[in-house]
This record gives sequence, structure tokens and C-alpha cells, in this order.
Amino acid sequence: MLKIIRIIFLLFCSIPLNSQAQGETTLKIKSLKAVKSNLAADAVGVNTHLNYLGSVYDLHYQDIIKPRLIELGTKHIRDHFGSEKINARYINLAHDHGIRLLLIGGDNGKDLEQSRNETIRLNQLIPGKSVVEFLEPANERDIGWNRDWLKLCSYITRFKTMFKENPVTKTIPLLGPSFANTRNSALDFAVVCKNAATKMDMGNLHAYSGLYPESPVGGGWGIGFNEAISRYKTISADQPIIETESGYKMSEGADGHPAVSERTAAKYAPRLVLSRLKADIPKIYFYQLINNSEDFGLLNTDGSPRLQYTALKNFISLMRDTNSDFEPETLEFSLTGNLGDIQYQLFQKSDRRLLLLIWRGVNGSEGGSKNNDYRDINNPELTIKLALKAKAKQVKIYRPSFNHMPDGNGTRPLKVYQNTAIMSIGIPDHIVCIEITK
Repeated sequence: MLKIIRIIFLLFCSIPLNSQAQGETTLKIKSLKAVKSNLAADAVGVNTHLNYLGSVYDLHYQDIIKPRLIELGTKHIRDHFGSEKINARYINLAHDHGIRLLLIGGDNGKDLEQSRNETIRLNQLIPGKSVVEFLEPANERDIGWNRDWLKLCSYITRFKTMFKENPVTKTIPLLGPSFANTRNSALDFAVVCKNAATKMDMGNLHAYSGLYPESPVGGGWGIGFNEAISRYKTISADQPIIETESGYKMSEGADGHPAVSERTAAKYAPRLVLSRLKADIPKIYFYQLINNSEDFGLLNTDGSPRLQYTALKNFISLMRDTNSDFEPETLEFSLTGNLGDIQYQLFQKSDRRLLLLIWRGVNGSEGGSKNNDYRDINNPELTIKLALKAKAKQVKIYRPSFNHMPDGNGTRPLKVYQNTAIMSIGIPDHIVCIEITK
């Protein structure tokens, strides 16, 4: 039985006190419990197309794709099986680098037995080092099969039978079907496939919106993200949900899905991970690793990093922790300033360093729906006062979304405080990581 520890964040709890100045309030949190930081690092996955023979994924696997995957720091990719050569690459990534595969079924739905047999082979090569970690039905069949819900219901029934009746594959979590349309497809499928929840271990969202992560309509198709979750739950019931595709495109935006600049995508990407964790979505797979005509890539076509690749790489690096055998502590602190759009989450590493992540949850882009007419919004920094109840031995301030000032300093601390309890900190519209050593 799949066991997923649901993440509950005690966020945005506030007691407004006397105004300090115009628009200024004090936010008091008596005792905010941290979450293990590696849950944030481990939340990041990426879509690849290693099975695209003749593409950059194939021809430049050794000199671009594999090195950049390892450098990114993610431990999760989403892709299809391919030739013996391609599947050997999945084996190497899993066994030597801990990067495991979310396997997507073939678009025609006729590869179930072949996929099961290859999954058995790969996962039995080295005991305790599985290659395939999740199994997903064919991608976005609301489009691919023209909303033929009876066909899809029959397919996921066979999908479950094929994998759950084998002793090797029965323990691998089965995902529910993905849909391009977050507004209607799950609702319509639920009418036809009455017991869909019994055919999956986890739900599966593709909530592209092109908007800032905290947007009230950030669930795609003009609905909020929580509403997208609610609609998917009509087929998944109380099963946990992950997001196997999301991300931002740099060109050719459209109404309902605008394009944004690299700079904006770099601001949004770590915020998107954090907003998904807040919504109890433990994994999000960004689409996709390297660029093609769809223009979602974290890398340019020559393999050079885009700004959003660097932002995610730095985020994973700061949050990564190899030891999960500890109980997170609490932190008592207050924030004073103009806090109307301030967002924050608290994490902790096993060495007891606390990581308080703070950012402005605001829109960073205008336009983007026609002729690449997006424009960055230059949101001003807000200065807030952080007051710890107990003096910290050391406090380090990071701005990981950018490697160059004035925006950020990557994984190098921007400021270091010693033996302090009160400090003023500038908060931009990308994450600030405050590392606290008690």
C-alpha cells in the first residue's frame, strides 16, 4: 500500500498588531514548525525525451543531456522507454546517479505487456536500486483519443491489471491519467469511469497557466490551482496527487497561456515548487530539460543554461539534505513591514540549520499572449524586519534564483550576521533564503 506523508505547512498565520507606519503590520508566529528541507529538493523533477532518436537528447546525450541532468541535482525524470541503448541510459542514471524514471505508457496504449516486462528487467538488475519509480498511463488522452472516455477507462483498467498482478511491479505506484484540460476533462471522465480511483495510487495534474504561481487562476484553463485539484479528485478521491508536467514557455504564448521571459521564469520556478508543496503536491516535473520549438526548455538548444535552470539548480542545492532521520524543530519569530503579499515557508536540515524562505507572491509579467509581447514587471523590493525570539549564532542570507547581483548571489551568502536576533531584509519577487543557526 502506497504511503505518502502529506506535508502540512503552517503558513500565513498572523495576528495583526498596532500599525507601525502607513501599511505596516507585525506578523507574529508563536511557534512555526519546520518541514524537512529535502522534501523541497526532492519535489523537483524534469521531463526528458531520451527516446527521441536523432534529437539532441539522443545525439548529445553524453556531452549535454547527462551532464546537465546531474548538474541540475534532480533525482526524478519523466519519459518513455526506447531502444536497448536508450533504456541502458535509464539504468546508468538510476544506478550511478540516483536519477529514477517515471515511465509513461505509449500513446497508442498497446505497449502494456512490453512495458511491464522491461520494467521487471530493469528493476531486478540490482536489488534495492530500482530504475522505474512511477508508472503513468499514456499522456493526455483527452486530446490524444479525442475524449473517448470509455476507451480511456478500459485502458487504465488493463493498465492496473498488467502491473498490479505481477509481484515485481505491484509495489510501483500507478498514476492516474493526465489531462490537458484541467477545467473539464476529469469531471467528464468521472461521469463515465465511475470507479477510476480504484485504478490508481496517485492523481496526476498538468496545470499549465503561464501565470505567477500564487495567481488565483494558476490552475490552467481559467481556474485556480486548488480548483484544478478539486476537479481531479472527482476521479482520484483521497489519493495523493503529483504534477507530472508544468513550466513556462518563452515564446508563442496564447490567450490563457502567456509566454514569459527567462528572467520571469527564473523568479517563478522555485516559487512554483513551494506553492505546490503548500497545496500538498509533493512532486512537480518541469517541462522540459532542453529546448525545442515549444520553447519550454530549461536549457537552450546548445545546452547552455537558461536562467530558470540556474534558479532550480541553486534551489535544489540549498535545500538538499541526505539525512531524513530527524524531527524538525520550531522557530519563534515576527515579521514587521508591508506584509500584504509576503509569502514564507520554514524548512530544516538534519544538522539543525533552519531555512526560512520569504518572497513576494506577486505577478512578474504582463502580456505574452500575442507576438511574444511579454514585458517584465519590475516589482520593488520590500524591506521587512525579522525578529527572532532567541538570538541566533549565525544568520546567512541567500538569493538563489540568480547568480549575479543586484538580483542574487546564487548559493553563496549575500550577507552573514553573527549573534543577532533582529535584522532588516530586502524581499524581492523571488525567494530569499534565510539560514538560521541557533
